Amino acid sequence: MVGAFSAWDQMKPRTVYEKAVQDFTETARRLARLDQHFQQASFAEFKMLMAFDAFDDEALKRYGLSKSMVEQVLLKVYQTVVLGQPRYRDHS
Repeated sequence: MVGAFSAWDQMKPRTVYEKAVQDFTETARRLARLDQHFQQASFAEFKMLMAFDAFDDEALKRYGLSKSMVEQVLLKVYQTVVLGQPRYRDHS
């Protein structure tokens, strides 16, 4: 178990960001399958819906992302799940 934690602690920030995007995209897709309204939500509604499931304090601590990075994760997941845009469009 200690090995898993040390590997997580050594992840580069970009890798942590990508892992958060992947995990929260899976969560958003599950929610979209359960709630038809979710698929037509505005970004503000999407953020509220996700807050109850994935973006609680515990999850933020787990990924160690800043609030601005969390906003980027949310936007990327929203574009992928709600707007149907491809996930890997990062040009940075």
